[in-house]
Amino acid sequence: MSQMIRRQACMGMLGLISALAASADAQAAGFALREQSAEGLGNAFAGSTAKAYDLSTIYYNPAGMTRLEGSQVAGSTTYIMPTAEFNGQASLRNRSVRGTTGEDAIMDAAVGSVYAMWDADPDLKVGLAVTAPYGLRSHYKPDWVGRYHALQSNITNINANPSIAYRINQNLSIGAGVQFDYTKVTLSQALNFGLTDGKSTVQGDAIGYGGNFGALWEFSPTSRIGLNYRSQIQHTISGKAKFEGIPTPYLASPRFANDSASANLTTPDTVALGLYHELSPRWAVMSDVQWTRWSSFKELRVKFGNGRNDSVVDESWHDTWFLSAGATYTTESSGKVHFGLAYDQSATDDTHRTARVPDSNRYWVSAGYTYDLTNNNQFNIGYAHLFADKAPLNELGTAETGTLTGEYVSSVDIVSTSLSMKF
Repeated sequence: MSQMIRRQACMGMLGLISALAASADAQAAGFALREQSAEGLGNAFAGSTAKAYDLSTIYYNPAGMTRLEGSQVAGSTTYIMPTAEFNGQASLRNRSVRGTTGEDAIMDAAVGSVYAMWDADPDLKVGLAVTAPYGLRSHYKPDWVGRYHALQSNITNINANPSIAYRINQNLSIGAGVQFDYTKVTLSQALNFGLTDGKSTVQGDAIGYGGNFGALWEFSPTSRIGLNYRSQIQHTISGKAKFEGIPTPYLASPRFANDSASANLTTPDTVALGLYHELSPRWAVMSDVQWTRWSSFKELRVKFGNGRNDSVVDESWHDTWFLSAGATYTTESSGKVHFGLAYDQSATDDTHRTARVPDSNRYWVSAGYTYDLTNNNQFNIGYAHLFADKAPLNELGTAETGTLTGEYVSSVDIVSTSLSMKF
């Protein structure tokens, strides 16, 4: 039975890696993805920096690996189901733009993560996390009213993060790692030619590098505090600009010739502090606070190879806070029931919100369950519903894109499962 579970789980891990590479792009607050753990989702990621229940601690705080025993592998898959309905209008050169509204352009997506840890010594652990910390997927219909601002917006991100952890003494553990980060970006919008529309698409990718560091202080076997830092990663996106549906009179213009394109994209620093405390053998409470330096995302500037003017969108995002609190109840059968609440601050505001990322403040309600299949195999399932503030939009744009005004009404449902194996 155990061997069959392991064979099936190994096949599942391979499938997760494929899913990670194919569809790791989905919208979260900003364009960050917190969903790296099914177990953590049940607590709304409260205590993720401190509790070190499973291998996802490699991502949330590598120092937590010292609390885990035995070489292990784990994988999770998460299905994110956002809705973002827009109602409003657009104008271009003092005329109303005809088109549809009320559609949901933010697409569902699957996100995967894979973890492995080698138990080199009781005080020394080596781990690897392959995750998708950032992503975005939106696709508006060609005839929607804001098509001159945005059609398709995709960010696909895959992060490989080897880490090491060492227990200095019975209270203090530290961990650190290196991040290898691949990012692919696709942005498209319609072009107005009066009686007909064309389309421009910019696509490119890049590899960036960063680091991470964590520390875990254990006051006692039942109480601990964790601190984790993940560095910003700079990406120089390089690729191509492609133009389609250009009317014949404009084909000779260099403005609409296919060309090279580039952009700078920096994913932000994050600092997280987590607390964990067992009230009794049955009940544990936990919390997390995370700061994200989204102020590094000042503008979206695309440069073209033939010397044409840059395409610039003022983003002016600000730093954000994520606050969460949760509890876990251990049942008589050694299963665990998880609960959590969280507040997720938006990185943008009513002045700078865009149709590509119609973000707003979100409020999490989560629950989950952990079940031990065998002594060495564990299954987790988590669910969260995210309530979002209404998101007014007043995107002024340029002479080519016009003005888009209205409001988004959004919510998100998330379901995640994971399986871990100890050898």
